[in-house]
Amino acid sequence: MIPLKLKCPVCSKSLMDKEKIINGKPSVKLNIDIQGKEGHIWLSSIYGDYKYETDIEIPDDAIVRFFCPVCGDELKAENKCDICSAPMIPLNLEEGGRVRFCSRKGCTNHVIEFKNPEIALKLLYDTYSLDNKINKNEINYKNIEKVLQKQLNKKEAEREVIKNGTFLYPYCPQCKHTLIKDNMIELEIVNKNDEKGLLQLSPYLNIFNHKSTINLPEGEPVKEIHCPHCNESIIINENCPICNSKVAHILVTSSLKLVEFKFCSKSGCKWHGIDKKDEQTIILEDSDEW
Repeated sequence: MIPLKLKCPVCSKSLMDKEKIINGKPSVKLNIDIQGKEGHIWLSSIYGDYKYETDIEIPDDAIVRFFCPVCGDELKAENKCDICSAPMIPLNLEEGGRVRFCSRKGCTNHVIEFKNPEIALKLLYDTYSLDNKINKNEINYKNIEKVLQKQLNKKEAEREVIKNGTFLYPYCPQCKHTLIKDNMIELEIVNKNDEKGLLQLSPYLNIFNHKSTINLPEGEPVKEIHCPHCNESIIINENCPICNSKVAHILVTSSLKLVEFKFCSKSGCKWHGIDKKDEQTIILEDSDEW
């Protein structure tokens, strides 16, 4: 699991409490308000760990308000939890990017967004490295994959299974900018009538939620798909093995490496897959559908 360093999205001051240790790491300290009753909470800084400590009782299913203990401002949500509809509380990563977690007690929904894959992979290097002989400042997203795989090979790692529902951190294969916006993968598209719009796809493996700002009839391929940041096409010279439509590709991070992730450009076709070279180390659970 990855230890994170977090800061306030309002004042940019560190939220790390070195005096309150949870699972061997400094915790994340926040002020809280529950129906007018004020207190403090210390969250585990390890991503994927739901342990916390608090000095006031939090009723089951209660929605908690969170405040920065430094500037006192409320940490206001930009969007809702897609599981229980409670506000998703944002915290900034010191390395660049953002974490969002559900404000309802009992809901474990949380999302991490990195600005670029190099930051994500450097954090993974911190987690998996067997020694510290390599200068991390000289590592980039191209060679860190080799470093990680070498370390994992020493442990005789088995093929990794990316399970259904896993949040796939997506990046443009050209400019390497994150494609996440409001907890969705956002892409620019052109339909057969040359109308331009936005397409939002679920970033969770085998969760097929999507929406578009232009008309996309079921069974109709899009004419083009672009990155909204660099405007480069992500359509590649490959056809879907199911319906023969054009295939698009993005980059996603697993716990091992950056993976070239492919999906069909036709509305309604659920084919998706990864590159053949990545299948040696990674398996997508129920990989015959996207």
